[in-house]
Amino acid sequence: MENINSCEKIDLSEKQINYWKEVEKNINSELLDLKGTVLVMHNSVEFVDLLDFIKNLRKGEFTNVLYVSLVRSYNYMKNALSFNSVDDKRIVFIDCVSGYAFPIEENIDQALYHKPPESLDELKNILKFGIEKINPDIIILDSLSQYINFSRSDEEDLHGLCNFLNQLKSDENYSTLDSILLFYDSKMGFIKNLPKDYIDNIYKIEVF
Repeated sequence: MENINSCEKIDLSEKQINYWKEVEKNINSELLDLKGTVLVMHNSVEFVDLLDFIKNLRKGEFTNVLYVSLVRSYNYMKNALSFNSVDDKRIVFIDCVSGYAFPIEENIDQALYHKPPESLDELKNILKFGIEKINPDIIILDSLSQYINFSRSDEEDLHGLCNFLNQLKSDENYSTLDSILLFYDSKMGFIKNLPKDYIDNIYKIEVF
């Protein structure tokens, strides 16, 4: 990716080196032991297509997944799951789309409901709430594009996101997690800026 600028480092005392590689045919083996903070860019794919990606995370190993949805309702995702089983995954959803209709603490099926977060700070509290509830191995956030547009993000936007990612990495509440996956809809425009210094892996899913 050309013309992509790194975001400003917050802690200048630590040297950070990022390695990039292209993965195509070996993607399934890559996902078997995926760890760290991962940005998953996609071109407005459907939830069923994202499920294919999720199925291959730690495939064959029981995995506790917290899925925080800012763009799809639990009823919609539950319907998709009825046709696409993820037998080795326990997925608990925090539905922030239907959140105004349900009490924050209500637990229905495999879902919790929360009002839509208005900022990254509020989102961080929701993630903490989910961790305390289900103690996940993996957190999936769908979608980071609710907070930032990498095609036209300014310095303030990027710095806020970098702070958010830095806090996730340093907060002891997240120390037991294997991975945090950040979904991002790349159809919002040509990618100009990515917080590469705070992300361990970047994948791109394209459905034609």
